[in-house]
Amino acid sequence: MVEFVFRVAGEAGMGAATAADLLSAVALRFGYNIFSSKDYASQIRGGHNYHTIRVSNQKVNADVREINILLAFNQESLQKHLEFMSKDGIIIYNSKDECVEKDNLYLFPIDIEKIESELKEKNLLNFIFVGATLKTLGVKWDSIEEIIKQKFAKKTNLEIWKNAVLLGFNQAEKVYDLPDLNQNKNAQLISGNQAIALGALKAGLTFHAQYPMTPVTGILHHLTKEAINNNSLTVIQPEDEISAINMALGASYAGARAMTATSGGGFALMIESVSLAGMAEIPLVIVEGQRPGPATGVPTKTEQSDLKFVINAGHGDFPKVVIAPGSIEECYTETKRSFYLAEKYQLPVLVLIDKHLAESFDTVNLTDIEKDFVFDYDQHVNIIEMVSEKQLNKDGLFKRYASNESSRTIPGTKSGVYTCSGDEHDEVGQIIEDAEIRVKMMDRRMKKMNSILNELPDLEITGSDDAELTIISWGSNKGAIEEAVYLLNQEGKKVNFVIIKYLLPFQSKNVGNVLKRAKKLALIEGNYTAQLGQLITEQTGITFENKLLKFNGQTFTVEEIYREIIKWLN
Repeated sequence: MVEFVFRVAGEAGMGAATAADLLSAVALRFGYNIFSSKDYASQIRGGHNYHTIRVSNQKVNADVREINILLAFNQESLQKHLEFMSKDGIIIYNSKDECVEKDNLYLFPIDIEKIESELKEKNLLNFIFVGATLKTLGVKWDSIEEIIKQKFAKKTNLEIWKNAVLLGFNQAEKVYDLPDLNQNKNAQLISGNQAIALGALKAGLTFHAQYPMTPVTGILHHLTKEAINNNSLTVIQPEDEISAINMALGASYAGARAMTATSGGGFALMIESVSLAGMAEIPLVIVEGQRPGPATGVPTKTEQSDLKFVINAGHGDFPKVVIAPGSIEECYTETKRSFYLAEKYQLPVLVLIDKHLAESFDTVNLTDIEKDFVFDYDQHVNIIEMVSEKQLNKDGLFKRYASNESSRTIPGTKSGVYTCSGDEHDEVGQIIEDAEIRVKMMDRRMKKMNSILNELPDLEITGSDDAELTIISWGSNKGAIEEAVYLLNQEGKKVNFVIIKYLLPFQSKNVGNVLKRAKKLALIEGNYTAQLGQLITEQTGITFENKLLKFNGQTFTVEEIYREIIKWLN
């Protein structure tokens, strides 16, 4: 197995993101699988930032604790990350900084001031460090030069940056080999935010309104770029989150396939309109990217503390769907599924992710995903098409709310007139206060949940068939848990893992049957109160004695889950 873990660390504004991007580009070109995450302070300049890039010849989609190569842009980075260095690791650092001498580390101090003076240019440290790093891995200069030229072809500083990388390259020496695997030629390195945007576009998205808010601003960025050359896509950045959801609802009512995205604080402002979507039965996809709360909380870190908030969002009883993807690939596929469910059942669907999943990058082959994804959105498009004038009866108002299979009409369709409001209503949307009709309409709407349950895939279970311990979790924890479980099973331990992806409607019967058969249970979540555990207990009566809960703003690593499982097994 070939695997290296890089960490690029420094103060905001020093170019760590560019360095991480360039290292990832080289690894991707050489055919490696990559999982990359970032940790940054909530300020534009200053504050400590770092990017972790895991490069492997095998599929990886989780962070690990140990790092092999550290690019330390300043003294603080050396101090903060030295403890995570593996034996025989490599540290690239500025010669003006002090690094503790250790026998089991390869140290490469580089005189940045001298190189920048030679190039007569400042702020080149990130490019110089990338060059030195790639030299330690035995990468040939010709390959590096080709990638730099392609990546920065439109940049006026191309030659300066290339020369900075070359001079850094000449300051180091080969320590390891990063061979060209010549595989994964169709792979892309995309983030969870990008995957959601791509999934929405594949599902036919035509309108997106979003007020920027960490950690889902990347969705807005990607769709804005797409809209430049896509005349069928409208992207709007309104003045606030309330406007965003109401614009999206209006667009959906008018026939567009619509989406909005926000985080916990922004979603709190949207709640009244979520209820409106439920009553008026307007399809809408809402992405909620979690971060630590309450209030502003820790806005650039990760957490899973909005689960109960989201599944209970809105006043009154009405049907809605909450889906929690567990990987970047699932961000793509489950967004497609969300649009299908929203359109077919005419209700709000929430895609619940977190900062870690939204802003991490993974190697993804979208062509392969389309082949492997059992649910084919394209086969279901006809189910959710609007009713045309030719299909309508001419005997009066359109019975928009006659049944759960009722189609919609675009406003202005002849003989397709109905009333759409937030009040209780009859079959044509006329406002009513009649008790009998109220009960009929509530029953009709809520029956959608059973129909949706029947469309959801079975529970996903990985690991041993005869497990001594069953792990339960959700969301972005999936990758780290799967890898830890795999490693333990390779060692002869018997462990399996149940990932809960569909939070509402909850598959209580299936979950209950699986967990009741388990010999021993353990729950892993990224919040203080074990919110998934509470939901499972509420739905099935099953409780959890063994819990690993994390709420410090950091994601789970493979090692910490591995260690905790060992304790539970013993």
